[in-house]
Amino acid sequence: MRNPYSIYYRVLLGLALAILWASCASYGPYHANTAAEPLNSVRGPADGRYKMAFVEFGDQGSPLDNSQRKEALEVVHKAQRPLLFVYIHGWQNNAVSGDVCRFEHFLDTVSSFPEFTGRKIDVIGVYIAWRGKDLTFPGLNLLTFWSRKSTGGGIAAANSVLATIEELAVAAREPGKEYHHTVLLGHSFGALVLGNTISHSILGANGEGGRSSSPWDMAVAFNSADTSITTRQLMSEFDYLYKYDPQKRAYVNRGNLGEETTAVSENRPALVLLQSENDSATGQIFPIGQGVVDLTNLHFHWQKVPVPGHHGEKVSENEFYTHTPGNEKYLVNYHVVPLGEISPPSGLRATENRAFEANIKQNRPDFSFYTSEHNDGHEGNSCRNGEYIPGDVHPPTGKELWRKWKFEYTGNARVPYWIVRVPKDIIWGHGGLWSDNSVAMLGALFRMEFPLAGGKVATPKPVTAPRSPDLQQLNRDRHVPE
Repeated sequence: MRNPYSIYYRVLLGLALAILWASCASYGPYHANTAAEPLNSVRGPADGRYKMAFVEFGDQGSPLDNSQRKEALEVVHKAQRPLLFVYIHGWQNNAVSGDVCRFEHFLDTVSSFPEFTGRKIDVIGVYIAWRGKDLTFPGLNLLTFWSRKSTGGGIAAANSVLATIEELAVAAREPGKEYHHTVLLGHSFGALVLGNTISHSILGANGEGGRSSSPWDMAVAFNSADTSITTRQLMSEFDYLYKYDPQKRAYVNRGNLGEETTAVSENRPALVLLQSENDSATGQIFPIGQGVVDLTNLHFHWQKVPVPGHHGEKVSENEFYTHTPGNEKYLVNYHVVPLGEISPPSGLRATENRAFEANIKQNRPDFSFYTSEHNDGHEGNSCRNGEYIPGDVHPPTGKELWRKWKFEYTGNARVPYWIVRVPKDIIWGHGGLWSDNSVAMLGALFRMEFPLAGGKVATPKPVTAPRSPDLQQLNRDRHVPE
């Protein structure tokens, strides 16, 4: 006689599998170019003030449609004055999620500011998409933390994303361009992809035994959902190569001190990581997830590794495995500190997010900047029925709250890699990177990185790769097992 319970369990299993299958997100590509729509992966307003292109990747890091990269490059090639933003989204997002609208709203906003329209800057955005969201069933999508983190790591380790980023950045600075800047952005697991992808390029050895410079100009990660393992390693490499000189306000090479070409200006770090102080996803949930991985893999033994900037101090590498960089006390080296409420600067022409304009109008030699809004999420309604409408009017809130802030060094390794703790008034929680105040802060970082000279953006001095220092420090910082 057949057991009725076995039939019951088979039915339940079948239903569960059906739900999982039905809730799987499409592999894409969502913006495939076809014979009927050869430019489906590129869009923008009719007046051409900005262009946005999609380049989509699969779970193994392979392009889903090679023509997308070709069309994105064509947009950059045609621009005479490209300001290129390459953005990699994070967990629970893909090429058709709400993050697309938020990124396009950012491009629309930047392209509309008088500081850029008056100089005829070609604002270009490339949305690097991957399956950060692979389940759509409510509740089940939260169980994808481990699979999506693993996928992000695999994409970063593959070749295609880095090749795409580098080719886009090289195209932006090709001969004949009257102006060019490339800014890389990443959020959450997208920040994981960004950091691990470009770190290989930042530390790529050249033929002279040093480190080569990168084709992009600026890289910013928001609320990185990565372990601190590779961040600690990268900061240790920087600490091995560079020493901060307060008189020059620059990081000078330990191996050939006194040679001006080897100095990296303090305002031009290789990577800036911004971490919201009230981000529970990376602050509380991430360590729990990593702890589960530890137990599952029976990983109990960890070696001790050196803390960058704390010569002689070593801690268990598990400390860095269970904390994201922006929540790791041994790595955070900058804080955004409040300087109080102020009156708005004069001469502003923008109607929304006026602090962004204020931050890019003038140089920021003291690393101070403005915000002008209550961080209440009012700017989040940038989509209409899932689509962004270029030029849609987003009136000011009428509740401006002008404040002044400052990026301030607060300890740990002083190297050209900033890990910054940011108040919730600027970035609220894990997904607050596109808030008006966060965008205003990004504008300040942009002006710090590219200061004005005579009313125009000064051409950055080339960064010559430093020679490796002697072995004394390297021997002092060698790993010691527990």
